[in-house]
Amino acid sequence: MGTRTRLAAVLGVLIVALVSCGGGSKAPAASSSAPTPTVSAKPTPALAGDYTVTATPCVNMRKAPEPGVNILMCVANGSTVHADGQSRKNAGYTWYHVTYKKQSGWIANQYLKRAPSPSESSPSPSASSS
Repeated sequence: MGTRTRLAAVLGVLIVALVSCGGGSKAPAASSSAPTPTVSAKPTPALAGDYTVTATPCVNMRKAPEPGVNILMCVANGSTVHADGQSRKNAGYTWYHVTYKKQSGWIANQYLKRAPSPSESSPSPSASSS
């Protein structure tokens, strides 16, 4: 086998190996500087329920669980939102997926306080004396 034939065979093997490894002239994918939110695999029933907003004068409900993401609305202090049990950790916050006035979004849980359940907030019936 001649030198040219051996060189062509070696180059062919190298090209096949490079292509099969995903190499080539493609530029590497750009990495995002934003951290990827941690996702709870399933909604956590323990987190689901009603919460009262504690931020003054209101808290931003966002489109995604991230501080720099679009604000959908500002939910007033004292308002009650309903969490569906989904949570994400991102940017030092734990975010709850909530619904308020038919709008769903994300609120950082540090601005929410578990609302008392109806059985906790309603007075117990008193026994009548006859």
